[in-house]
Amino acid sequence: MVEKQLINSVKVLIKDFINKCYSEELFTHLENAFDILSFSSRRRWTKIMLQPVATREIVLKSSKKLRIIGGGILAGWMWKGKFIPSPHLYNFIYDNYQKIGCAVSSKPQGVRAFLYGNDLLLVSLEKVLPPIEKGKYIAVIDSEDFKAIGIGMMLYSEDEIAELIKRGQMLTAIVKNVFDLGIHVRDEMFFI
Repeated sequence: MVEKQLINSVKVLIKDFINKCYSEELFTHLENAFDILSFSSRRRWTKIMLQPVATREIVLKSSKKLRIIGGGILAGWMWKGKFIPSPHLYNFIYDNYQKIGCAVSSKPQGVRAFLYGNDLLLVSLEKVLPPIEKGKYIAVIDSEDFKAIGIGMMLYSEDEIAELIKRGQMLTAIVKNVFDLGIHVRDEMFFI
């Protein structure tokens, strides 16, 4: 029962995220093609996976005999009641539907810095890919290949960014690094 309630609350949060950043039609398509599964970890956060519906029976049958720790597309994580989208979800949607939203693209020097765990500075901002909101999770996109390299929290609104530019405050951090793909190199224990 608790697991069912968790999945329902996660589904609502994912639906809100997809509807806001992309479209209701995209969420409907994903809902029809994928099951939403949750997997707890030792770190007090829960992985949220999109498992293709076509594999539903195999997963259910296997889960009776094996401890499944994940499978499908990593959609994101639940942390303190909030859904944090993953770079994998952004890349999956971009690769399959050519849509992007709730993101910023970064110049190459910002990509390198972000992948080393640093925040994204205004000087490295290439473009805002709306909608974005201060205090919300967004993807940081590599402007050269348009792939999501990580997830950050937006520290300023678009209007506040324009004001920072006018004042010449280009070394201001505008996106706080929450997760980046460089973690695979820096901390191999992260995913265990």
